[in-house]
Amino acid sequence: MKAKLPFPPAENANTPLSVLLVDDEPVSRKAQQARLEGEGYTVFVAASQAEALNRAKVGAPRVIYLHLVAGAAGNMALMQALRSDDSCRHIPIVMIKDHADPRVLPTKLRSVGRERW
Repeated sequence: MKAKLPFPPAENANTPLSVLLVDDEPVSRKAQQARLEGEGYTVFVAASQAEALNRAKVGAPRVIYLHLVAGAAGNMALMQALRSDDSCRHIPIVMIKDHADPRVLPTKLRSVGRERW
């Protein structure tokens, strides 16, 4: 059974929600983008922090998916930059973490209660 993605339902079911996927690893980015698009979402991608901040400001996505890279201090800097910008601070951020065990990959994107955003 597929895990439901953690976003609010669209007001108009015919209008796809836009999300921003931030991932500097091409293979992971492609897989996550395919998963999100398969769920019916319009996906904008960013491979760097600067690109992510710019796309978040211009594109106003409903949710930002941020791929966690082990030991990367840049994730915190990006989250702080997003939270300090008035045009981005309201956008929920969902963290994606890699798992070494391939049996865990189907649950990489899992539901998070809105109250935890």
